[in-house]
Amino acid sequence: MRTFRSWMDTVVPSLVFIVGALLVTALCNPAHAQQRVATRFQYSAKTLCTLATDIGFGDAFAPGRYRTVINIHNPTERKIEITRKFALAIQPGEAVGSFSITPYKSLALEPDQAVAYNCFDISGFYCPINGVCVDFTAIDGFLVVNSPVELDVVAVYTAHPKGGEVSTLDTETVAGRPMPKTILIKPDQPALQPEKRIQMQPFKPVKP
Repeated sequence: MRTFRSWMDTVVPSLVFIVGALLVTALCNPAHAQQRVATRFQYSAKTLCTLATDIGFGDAFAPGRYRTVINIHNPTERKIEITRKFALAIQPGEAVGSFSITPYKSLALEPDQAVAYNCFDISGFYCPINGVCVDFTAIDGFLVVNSPVELDVVAVYTAHPKGGEVSTLDTETVAGRPMPKTILIKPDQPALQPEKRIQMQPFKPVKP
């Protein structure tokens, strides 16, 4: 009996210490909160959005209001993990900055599930980045989707003169390209209080 108690008194505390040390190491490791998503296909959906009522794309496009909705459908019978980011269109020769391409975000899609991304969902990709939220008056660029399987991706475009009803509507099926890669998803950044926000017009460098 004494031998058993002596063994318990010696071994159990040691095991508790080892397990506790492993847990602390894992939680303190930055990679613990990161996620790796293996993908095989990439889709790039053109996106045009006016987000401010009084300012659009300037002289780049005809005056009016533009909206894009991108539908993504998982046609398989299994749950999958996809990733999304937004690549902002910039002026030729302009250096790519920290706001030109947003960090990847992951999303789980159930079997046969479909989701829709509108202009305001996409603008949310820019809040926060490096502790700053960017409010664009208009956005021109690509929603980039990476997936382990082939998806159904369709972009819906509408436009109308300011104050008018819809005058144009078009849909485009976005073709995927084989592009195997493993994407590292970093944890979401905490929002600063108070938030640091900047307003930017399209085709101009974003400087916080």
